Parts: sequence; C-alpha cells; structure tokens
Amino acid sequence: SILERFRMSEDDALTNMDQFFKGGFAKYEQERSRADIEGSTSKLSAHLRIGTLSPNELYYKIEGSNLDYNDRKTFSRRLVWRDLAYFHLFAFPDMRDVSIRKHYDNIEWCSKEEEEKRFDAWKKGQTGFPLVDSGMRELYTTGWMTQSVRMVVASFLVEYLRVNWVKGCEWFHYTLVDADSAINPMMWQNAGRSGIDQWNFVMSPVAASQDATGSYTRKWV
Repeated sequence: SILERFRMSEDDALTNMDQFFKGGFAKYEQERSRADIEGSTSKLSAHLRIGTLSPNELYYKIEGSNLDYNDRKTFSRRLVWRDLAYFHLFAFPDMRDVSIRKHYDNIEWCSKEEEEKRFDAWKKGQTGFPLVDSGMRELYTTGWMTQSVRMVVASFLVEYLRVNWVKGCEWFHYTLVDADSAINPMMWQNAGRSGIDQWNFVMSPVAASQDATGSYTRKWV
C-alpha cells in the first residue's frame, strides 16, 4: 500500500536519505531516468513535500558529499528548481488551471465525450502504449512515478491525446504522494507549452529508454 511504501516520519526521512547517499546518489546522474532500476531516484520528494525532511538539510548533505559537481549537478538543480516552482506560484497564483502564457488558453483541445474517453483510458493505464500504461498503473497503485516517466505520460496526454494539460495536472495532484501545488502545475504548464520553460520536445511513448530491460513494463502491464 501507499502507507507501507512511504512511511512518513522524520526518522524515516533521514534513514531514506542516508540509504540513498550510500548507494543511488553516486549513480544518479547516469541512472535517474531508469524506471527499471530500483533506487535510481531518491523518492525524497514526498518527505520534502510534507516537511519530514528539510530542503536545507538535503542541500548540505549534497554539498558535503565527495562527488564532483558534474556527478551531482542534476540532483542539486532539482532541489533548487523547487524554489523556482514556488516563485512561479507566487507570481502566478492561478497557475494550476490558467496558462501562464495567456495566449495558450486558445489551444484547441479535444472535448466532450471524446475528451472523457481519452482521459479515462490515460488515467486507468489503458491507452495501449505499454510504457504509458505502466506509469499510470504504478501511479494509481502506489502514489508514485519517477520523473522521467511522469514526463512521458504528460507529453502523451497533451501531444498524442490532445487533452488539456489542466486535467492531467488535476489527476496528478489527486494521486501523487508528493503532489505539490507549485511543482506539479509548473511541470504541466511546461508540458502544455504554456509555462515559462515550455517543452520544445515531445517525449516518445515507445522508445523506452526509461525501461531498457523491460522489467518495469512487465511488472505493471
């Protein structure tokens, strides 16, 4: 269950952080996108979200490591990006459902029955695309999905299914154990091309570099 997978206390947070820095941290730069490798990411975002781990404490843990900057730069940046997301929310308090770049509110999305049909298949993991379906089934079952797969399923909903990013943002906020009112909409705004750092790419739902061994897909589909 979600409660078993994510034990939320300060002691649990510190234990999880120490375990990650003893193992996955040194390999994070190379393995962070791999959903098929257990421990490729820290899963500390849930603790950061509810306050059982301080960003300040994690920052100094990173700085106190013996890794060269190039071996820890992405992990460090993602911690800083949290503050960027909070600045976004301060500047754009309605960013959960209103485009930051206002003219993107005029994008033509699918609607009515077709929208509900596509959105329902996506959130239930029944699109027929194994990587997408694996991510969405993991999300609903465990409350978690690694960042690289979050980007794949978000891109799929927006670019392939043509469903408004707002609906994806709402579903993530409802299901993610680390759901954050600033970080989550910042990602979805970018996926929907209306954010400050809009994605100038489309994530492939079939290339599956996130699951090179296929074990992740076999587990969930």
